[in-house]
Amino acid sequence: MAEQGGQSRAAGAAPERAPRVRNPRGQGERLREDILRAGGRLLEQVGSEDALSLRAVAREVGIATPSIYRHFSDKTELVWAVLAEHYERLAEVMSEADASAPEGDPLAGLRAQLGAYCRFAVANPAKYRLMCETWQTPVTDERLHGHPAGLLLRSLAQALERCEDAGWRVRGTRAEAPYLLWCSLHGRITLWQVMPRQKDPARLDRFVDELLSLLLER
Repeated sequence: MAEQGGQSRAAGAAPERAPRVRNPRGQGERLREDILRAGGRLLEQVGSEDALSLRAVAREVGIATPSIYRHFSDKTELVWAVLAEHYERLAEVMSEADASAPEGDPLAGLRAQLGAYCRFAVANPAKYRLMCETWQTPVTDERLHGHPAGLLLRSLAQALERCEDAGWRVRGTRAEAPYLLWCSLHGRITLWQVMPRQKDPARLDRFVDELLSLLLER
């Protein structure tokens, strides 16, 4: 049955926007950024790549859907580009923290990186949820190598390698160690955020110290 006052509309569908003013020649990058911003806003709402509609993204920007394919080959590439902005910023703050650690102390550098990860997640809860809680469509192993989360994993892997070069031994499987660090941090941060207790960032610092004491040994 039609809704009173007009045709029915799917729940949550964005209202029609006026057609977007065409960018002057040479400003295609601006359109790409507009698509990314719109995709990010909608992805936060739906929480899943499968639920994200390119038609809705196009409507949000005010363009025809085929225009998106001039900048992104498919929906997966668009979603990854949205996530990449936040992963790149996280990798940047982790690198800055590593560089600020005492020179010649790779363990301190790794600890600083993990602490920076925690602070980023706490200070940017919406971005962090988008990065770590968005359901994404499975891809081939070959394509998965290009996922923006690789920035984070490579940073942790390199930090662990420097610790090994300095005489530390990684307990367990070396290849899984970066994932172990990431999963442990993510789980602890999630509990810290949702549990009904006073928020004390020092608890996260203590967790980082305990995690490293369990993972590394002389």
